[in-house]
Amino acid sequence: MEAGPKKAIPVDPEGVAKIINRAERSSLAIGAMIIENDRLIEFVERLSKAGISIVATAHSIKYTTERGIPAYKAGVVEVTNLLTDPSWEGFDGKGKPDVLLVMAINLDLENATFESLKNYSDVKSICIDRYFMINATYSFPSLTEEIWIEYLERLCQELGV
Repeated sequence: MEAGPKKAIPVDPEGVAKIINRAERSSLAIGAMIIENDRLIEFVERLSKAGISIVATAHSIKYTTERGIPAYKAGVVEVTNLLTDPSWEGFDGKGKPDVLLVMAINLDLENATFESLKNYSDVKSICIDRYFMINATYSFPSLTEEIWIEYLERLCQELGV
């Protein structure tokens, strides 16, 4: 065991796919930044088809609804609080996610979510955003937008969608 504070393990798309495949229940929380790149909502749709439940925060529910992507609507803070509650049974009542992926949420809220999950929950968190998030369990490294889109494409391919 390593001394010092827990910090995120850098991971590539293939590593994220392995974690998702081992998980019992995975969820992806998306936020307002989903509109910054036209391809992001496409990746959300593909990840949904891989069996990952989508949680739309902020006004991202508009974009999931327009594309017919099934999604639960909740605020970032609400999602974080629910995931720290050991008795919570998930949005669908079938069990709490054991892995939470996060993308396109404002960086300060992302960091607070990862910090809370790290300290008060057994849920593994994975940042699949452009920037490395030290408080997540796993995180993509900091990437240019072009390489980040490549990473998301590779993740979808690894998951077969």
